[in-house]
Amino acid sequence: MENAINHTSQQLIAPSEIESELMLLWQKLAKENKTRASLFNLIVFHHLSPRTDYVRSTVQKIVSLFPCRILFITYDPHATTPYLKTAISVVTPMGRDSSIACDQIDIGVGAPASLEPVPSLLLPHLIPDLPIYLLWTEDPTQPHPLFTPLVSLATRAIFDSETTCDLVAFATTLLNLKKKQGIDIGDLNWARTEGWRDLIASLFSLSEKRKHLNQISVVRLIYNERPTASFCHLKIQSLYLLSWLSNRLKWSFQGVNSSLYFQFDRVDAKIEATTWEKLGSGTVIGVHLHTKEGYLFRAERIPSSYHQVKVEISTPEKCDLPYPFMMGKTATGQSLVKEICTQGTSEHYLEMLETLKILDQDRRI
Repeated sequence: MENAINHTSQQLIAPSEIESELMLLWQKLAKENKTRASLFNLIVFHHLSPRTDYVRSTVQKIVSLFPCRILFITYDPHATTPYLKTAISVVTPMGRDSSIACDQIDIGVGAPASLEPVPSLLLPHLIPDLPIYLLWTEDPTQPHPLFTPLVSLATRAIFDSETTCDLVAFATTLLNLKKKQGIDIGDLNWARTEGWRDLIASLFSLSEKRKHLNQISVVRLIYNERPTASFCHLKIQSLYLLSWLSNRLKWSFQGVNSSLYFQFDRVDAKIEATTWEKLGSGTVIGVHLHTKEGYLFRAERIPSSYHQVKVEISTPEKCDLPYPFMMGKTATGQSLVKEICTQGTSEHYLEMLETLKILDQDRRI
């Protein structure tokens, strides 16, 4: 069960009064034995949209595990009148009775004319000597006046490929960001595939199973094509998984058609869609790996318990007893939190992006 999170009521205040008003608020909370805690600074930038609730719920998952100072920027590009509003509140990650609490500073911005002062407004409110994580929830391939200033502040920047319509441009942007600025990067869609990557690695962890990796001849990936207001680019997690597999196993890409049938030098791969109402949009549902020798490694989510995967391994001579695998971290959102709060950049992720650029070089997927 997720920890309950308690917010004090937001107080709208002038930007110049943020720290003084926070001090007054904490003086009151001290009488309730609240301890102010922050492990890092978290800057969140997003456009006001149907995804707003999803973004806020993701931030709640972060705070429930890691208290931090939150600087939440909400930009309304469709506002007819420019505005810049600031508000403060205190977040208690583990509910009203917890002694640990942290600050949240909300910055609402309307129309492009109001964006210019935002970086200088942030600076006085970043806690010195703590890491600065930037959660940029918009498409990083699209020019934005706040992108470079906010990235330059961050020690780690986290993106979400769900926001992009051009995977090649997305991969190129993040790889260049890593190469030129040396900043640590993360990707929420990469985190969403963590459970499947762990499962595939565990399938072939034993030496007698590992030899079958080079014999894989057919790959079938199944994903949930049910769109929502928060998710509409539904093939990306499956593409990430296929790119990761082909990179780790050194498959040479030959081509792809509009039906998502991929050809490699010794492997045929297919990405297929189905619909599950009670599962996250774009989530991978099943992975089937066939070998030239007739081995089948089949893993599919269980409809009645969709955060569990049923694993079946068969050979031409026998079928092993099926066993369950729990997608625990993915189910609770811990994979997303880990991707945001971890240090460094996954080399597997960077190599996957390079492979993805090749797979989608004709921008057909």
